[in-house]
Amino acid sequence: MPRRALVTVGVAVLVAASLAGPAPAAPPAVDARPTAPGAGLVGSVPGGFATWSELVDVQTRLNAVAEKIASARNAGFAGIVAAPENREVRVYWKGDPGGTVRSLITDLNRTVPVRLLPARFSEVELAGAARRLAAVPNVVNVIPKVDGSGVQLTVTGDSAQVGMAPAVRESAVPVSVVTGERPVATHSRQADISPYYGGGRFWSPIGACSTGFAINLGGPQQMLTAGHCGENGQTVTTGAGVPMGSIHSKILCQDIEIIDAPSFGRVFKDLAPGSVAVSGTADSFVGNWVIPNGASSGELGGVQVTAVNLFLAVNGIPCDTVGPLIQARQVAGRCAVAPGDSGGPVIAYRPDGTANALGTITAGQNPVPNSACPSAIYAPGYNYVYYVPINASLRTYGVSIATG
Repeated sequence: MPRRALVTVGVAVLVAASLAGPAPAAPPAVDARPTAPGAGLVGSVPGGFATWSELVDVQTRLNAVAEKIASARNAGFAGIVAAPENREVRVYWKGDPGGTVRSLITDLNRTVPVRLLPARFSEVELAGAARRLAAVPNVVNVIPKVDGSGVQLTVTGDSAQVGMAPAVRESAVPVSVVTGERPVATHSRQADISPYYGGGRFWSPIGACSTGFAINLGGPQQMLTAGHCGENGQTVTTGAGVPMGSIHSKILCQDIEIIDAPSFGRVFKDLAPGSVAVSGTADSFVGNWVIPNGASSGELGGVQVTAVNLFLAVNGIPCDTVGPLIQARQVAGRCAVAPGDSGGPVIAYRPDGTANALGTITAGQNPVPNSACPSAIYAPGYNYVYYVPINASLRTYGVSIATG
């Protein structure tokens, strides 16, 4: 059985490190396995869209605009919502964003609707408050509200007692308190062969986890996964017990590490043979629909991003701070992740049937009945998933994503 760890309190430090500078892309690995374009999402389509392809097309256009605005943000920036069901990008800003940003938004409005909305606090102010509130006992996580209105604490035990803590009572930003379960780090497709795809099972002395994304380090492509899945120097095997390679470059507080195993820029689809090409990376915005894709659960749809820039403390990860993380929830109350999915890819389909890499799975929260997670090999499944944003991982290592 996989080893499991509990996520406990929200915290806030990003540990940055890198290898020897940005690495040039290596020649693509050769993989003779048959491939097919991604079939995309299945199930009920939200937001009045006729098909998932229609939703993905709208989300892709919204995200392209959101990324341009995010890259131009200044001190007053609070957050962005790019939910395709809104049919617009909503941008929250404290004060006047300035002429450059206003001109950019006016120009982008010719592409998709962009609405600029006032925020009481900036992203920087809320992040500072989150760092202080994360240390309050029994706080599970701290979520900066994307509209800049304040922060939300999820706590275990007596919420009234948490509300009386000095850091909460003296907070410069509004604090709302809800009760919830502690997120759980997820450990467990089953017998992959070289070059390895993302979303496959591997075993280390720590337990069972999932491969994430192939990355370019200047030599043969290697595999990114979750840092809590093993220690530097440990040898890992496939689900069938075949040696893959060994772990290196672990960054504890960011929950990432690399396996020096021959890898390829594709991720598995569902629990059946078949894969989808990774064509690039993308940021995650509140409201986006994403697909966790681990070795235990396979592809899980109906999962929507609910918060960004979270920081959590994790039992079993001997580090005061883990983050930044993205939080997403399966909106129908089913599972978004299960044990054995740690390190696995989170993706978003593109209109051409390929996928964007979004991040690697770290943890789950709020257990669901086994009937709500029928595909998972290990139980229980969890309604919330937390993942490390891929672009943060690539910047940390100074590497690039491998495409398939």
